[in-house]
This record gives sequence, structure tokens and C-alpha cells, in this order.
Amino acid sequence: MYAVRIKRFLLKRYMNIATMDGSTIAVLVAGVLLRFSVFLWIPNLAHVLDQFSLFSTPINSYRTLNEGIYLLSNNLNPYQQGEIIHHPPLLLKFFAILKNSQIEDNFNTNLFYSVLDLFICLQLIKISGLLNGKKGFSPFKIACFYMFNPFTLLTTFARSTYLTNNLILISTFSCLMKNQVDVAIVLLSLSTYLTYYSWYLLIPICYSIYQEKKKVKSVISAVLLFLAPIGVLFGVSYNLSNNSFNFINLCYVTLIKFKKITPNLGLWWYFFTEIFEFFNDFYLSVFNLYGFIFIFPLSIRFITAGNKMSLLFVIWIIIGITNFSKPYPVFSDYSLFYSSVFLFKPYYKFLKFSPVVSYVALFVVFLQAPTFYVVWMILNSGNANFFYAISLALNLVQTVILSDFLWAFLQAEYYNTHISKDSEEQYPKLTQL
Repeated sequence: MYAVRIKRFLLKRYMNIATMDGSTIAVLVAGVLLRFSVFLWIPNLAHVLDQFSLFSTPINSYRTLNEGIYLLSNNLNPYQQGEIIHHPPLLLKFFAILKNSQIEDNFNTNLFYSVLDLFICLQLIKISGLLNGKKGFSPFKIACFYMFNPFTLLTTFARSTYLTNNLILISTFSCLMKNQVDVAIVLLSLSTYLTYYSWYLLIPICYSIYQEKKKVKSVISAVLLFLAPIGVLFGVSYNLSNNSFNFINLCYVTLIKFKKITPNLGLWWYFFTEIFEFFNDFYLSVFNLYGFIFIFPLSIRFITAGNKMSLLFVIWIIIGITNFSKPYPVFSDYSLFYSSVFLFKPYYKFLKFSPVVSYVALFVVFLQAPTFYVVWMILNSGNANFFYAISLALNLVQTVILSDFLWAFLQAEYYNTHISKDSEEQYPKLTQL
């Protein structure tokens, strides 16, 4: 009886086109139970994973989140006790309430992290149905891949605070697919508050709005709608921080200036440990600009009016570029990016490399990453070159995947434009110059 009620609720709330059968429900429930069981049986796993830069950085560390909760519980301002806390005040306050101002994890925390992935997976299934209908992957396959993906599981077990942002971002995509642009922009502003680089996605959304309405006024309205919630969030954060804007410096300026040079999966840290301090400001500008300069040309070239697939594709590509151009990437960033690959099944037949091959290469690199980190940082049997080499290999794999999908998109665009779907003519082979 309860299973039937749950199924009806999920179908009504999260499913429009795709059909969720009993096996899909079973996979989703099993995924949630697996996460909750691990939290109960291995309570120290999050602490162990938090020691590795693969899952934790100074910006999203669950350990520093607990430190902030401890300071709040002792009536101390976390943003005036040195440069330790880099979580936005509202996020810190939310977890303080969720954990009853205790450092130890409780039932609420375990349940919260267990169901986060459930809602992300439901949104992925929903978006796939809206985009591809019956031609896309079945809800069962998407649920199996996401709920039991090692990258997703490890991100959840590490209790990454970025998971909350992943849910907000995937909900933003869902609203865009349903033409709820205003709601999507508000959600994007909330995501920007949590993670600085989300505002990059406003540019393709605004360009899509301009493509459809051909009015600059509509774009200005969208920008104002984006800025208004951020202003409110900053105002509330100002009050929570004892009338101080120091949280802006700790949460956002730290990212831009790369104040904490620590080993991670990105490309910044090794480079900035090697250069002379005299060139620091110049290369900070270059690295910050690198992740931004692709947004405008990608938006202009690939987004077409009324084509939601093209908008979502550009957003997905920008997220992929941001992953290897940001200063503090972690597993949770890659989890959202690679899980969204299921949404672009129509381009699979044009890929040079099968997604299976790409995932195997990615999995091999990810298996080596903790090994090289342990050899360097714990066993002291290597040096920074070991771990940075894996970072380069990881970003190389992601670059190959991005370029492959870009070429697949161009091929699909050409064939849809020049060859009728009813034609029996075979697709001509296109060549990159």
C-alpha cells in the first residue's frame, strides 16, 4: 500500500513523459538505503574521506563546516576568527539547525545526505524524459547509473557540501526545460550564492532569452531578477555575520585570488607554487579569465531559438570547462557533469569514442589519484609531480570528452539541416579541419 502511494507521488511530482516502473522505484530505494546504512555502520568514513583533497578542499570541507558550527554554538562569529570558514553564512546556519548545533552527525544529517542523491536522480530522469521522450535512456538505467555510481557514492559518503548546489543546479535545468525561466534564474542566483562560478551560466540563459524575444529589455529584466535574490541573500548573511561583509572575502574572494594553495584535482596549485611572486597577479588574471572566455563564443555558436537541447548542452559544456579551470575542483563537480551525459543520447551515434570507453579511462585515472596522493602525502615516497600528473591526465580525459561531444553536436546539426529525416541517403562522413 505504501509503495503504491510513494510511486503515485513520485510519478505526479517528478515525472511528466518518462514512466517510472517498479524496478526503478526499487533501485532508488536501494540507493537511499545503501547510503543511510553506510552512514550508520561506518560513521567515521566521512572523516577519512575528508582528509583527501579528492573530496575535500578548504572551500567545501565538511570538517571546516563542523568547525563553523562549533563556533556558532559558542556564540563566536566564524567569519571573524581567522580565515578558516569558507562556507556561506546561510549554508552554515542551515547545517547548524540540521545538526542541532552539534559536531557529531545525527539522524537528520544522515537522512539529508541520503535523500539528496535521490532528488538529483529524479530530476535527471525528469529532464531526460522532457528532452528525449522514449528515445532517451530508460529511468531504470539512469537510476542504476546514478545511484550506484562510485563517484556519486564517494561524494555522498564524504558529505560534500557541493551536493546541495548540485541539486539546485539540476533543478535549474529542469525549470529551463519546462520554460519556467524566472524560477530557473532565481535558483541560479541561489546556486551562485553557494558556489561562485554558477553565475557563468547566466550568460547562455540570457542569450537564449534574447534569441527568443529579440528584446534587450528582457535580458535586463533577467539580470535584475538574478541580482535581486543575491542582494537579499547577502543582506541576510550580513545580519547572520554580526553586521559584517567579511564573509564575501572568505567565500568568494578567496576563490578568485586563490589564497589557499593546497593540492587538489585542479591545475592551479602546482603552477602557483612554482612561479615567482612578482608574476602572481598576472597569472591570477589569466587563470580566472581562461574559464570565462569560452562562454560567449559557445553561447553564440550553439544556442538556437526555441531549442532547449542546445541551451542545456551549452550549459553542460560550460560546467565541464569550469571543472578543470576552477581553483578547487572536487569529486562532486565531476559527479554532476558525468551524470548529465545521459541527457544527450541523440549525439551518441556521432561520438568518436564510446561513452563506455571514456568512463573506463576516467575510472582508471580516478583509481590512480588516491594512490598517488597517498604515495606523496602519507608515505613520503614521491613528490608533487606524482599527484599533479594524475590531475593532468584527469583533465585530459575530460577535455577529450568535451571536444568529442562538441564535434558530435556539430555533426548532428549539419545532418538535421542538410539531410531529411525521411531520406534514405546515408550520412556523409564529416572531417574536422
